[in-house]
Amino acid sequence: MVNDPSELLLDTFATSPDERERVRALSELMSKKIIPKRANDARFEAGLQRWLLCAHSSQVVPEIRLLAVAELIRSTQQLKKRQVPLIKSLVPSLEVPFPPLSLLEDSEERLNVARACSMLDAPWMQVYRAQSLANEESSPKTRAEMFDGIVSRVDSISEVLDLLISSFESIRPGTENPADSLAKRLTRTLEVFRVAVLNSFLEAGPEVGQKFDTFVRRTLSSTGKPQDDEVKFDLTREIALTLHDLVRSRFSLSTEPQTFSALKYCRSLFPTSSWPSEVRKETDLLVQDVSEALVLLGRMGVPNQDLLERLDLVCGIKDRARAVAVKLAENHVELDETIRSWLRNGRVVTTFASSEVLQDSLLGAVEESLGLALIEARKFTKQRDIERQLSTSLEIFDPSLVHALGGYVAQASAVITALEDVAKRRELDLLGVIGEEIDFAPKYFDLIGPLRGTHATVLRPAVVKTDRSGAIGSVVKKGLVE
Repeated sequence: MVNDPSELLLDTFATSPDERERVRALSELMSKKIIPKRANDARFEAGLQRWLLCAHSSQVVPEIRLLAVAELIRSTQQLKKRQVPLIKSLVPSLEVPFPPLSLLEDSEERLNVARACSMLDAPWMQVYRAQSLANEESSPKTRAEMFDGIVSRVDSISEVLDLLISSFESIRPGTENPADSLAKRLTRTLEVFRVAVLNSFLEAGPEVGQKFDTFVRRTLSSTGKPQDDEVKFDLTREIALTLHDLVRSRFSLSTEPQTFSALKYCRSLFPTSSWPSEVRKETDLLVQDVSEALVLLGRMGVPNQDLLERLDLVCGIKDRARAVAVKLAENHVELDETIRSWLRNGRVVTTFASSEVLQDSLLGAVEESLGLALIEARKFTKQRDIERQLSTSLEIFDPSLVHALGGYVAQASAVITALEDVAKRRELDLLGVIGEEIDFAPKYFDLIGPLRGTHATVLRPAVVKTDRSGAIGSVVKKGLVE
């Protein structure tokens, strides 16, 4: 046993007055996998008790107290069964808040303290976790562990943002370019925030979009906007991805215009009239999100003007936003015509006063009858071959009736022309031809019998309104298909 290196390491771990020597001894005991074999050695227990005394005492050097917590957590990594009792033994140390985590220079030591903070709780601990997040410069694992501790003890994303706002607003890095340094730290924090939110079942909570915007702006207000282009690109990408993940995981947020407010700050970082190509991939995700929200509300008959204006923001320029809105109107014929008109024009247009309601109702009934007459007229037009057949027969069997038949056909053609003219003036037309196979559109047709696939055969054309360009609009009288 004299030559056994574990003996010296256990002696050092138990008795050395130098804390760093005890840290080194534990590292070697772990690397040589000695702890599982010697866990019941009195010296190992004595070393743990020394660290516990340091963790419980508010009189020791703050850095050493934090180090004691880190080492206690580390010492059980090869002894998982002892982890729960050890965590319970740390509870008395929570009567006095831990010193700032940034006192520990080693990222693994900070990570182990963060692990303790995830497993323990105290009234001051949530603020401590958030402040540790704000001050963490280099360790994503430490950030993730602190975020897990925060998320598991709140009821909403809104509460998480409240903690982050108060913790980040006073941070000012002591670097040559603090604005860029702080923007980088915010970007790295958002990377972890996205994962923590996506993996949680937290409700959104009140004013999430507004609070997220406040978090970004207030964090960077102490240093000003970042100057380096790559830092701007990275920050904008991460903010856009965070917004995208928020609305994808809590879709109700997509219908709230203020959800996208933080993107206004990103827009102010770039002098160009549109989004730089370096961030277009991420902002296009938000174009898709806002578009889907507009369609969702449109199906409910709700024209949300504020959300439509957010389309300008996520698209970058108004012309592109207008094109996207018009395309939505053209692609979604199932939407009410007032919604489609709103998407095309960018505003809700009131087309009549209350005194005109009755008049429009009467006109609607007239247009329905006119449409049905138009169906019969076009049926007659398609049967002109019968006239030629009758004329040929009459010339053989009764030539005196040929002239009468010609007069009848001419009179019928005049009536049909007049019907077509009235229909054109009322912007009426027919959709579908009897016997034609079409894609079934429930907005324009009623189905007789079961639908097989997506196609159906027209039994009666639909009567529809058209605009000046001939584009089909609202339905006056639904057609029939089978």
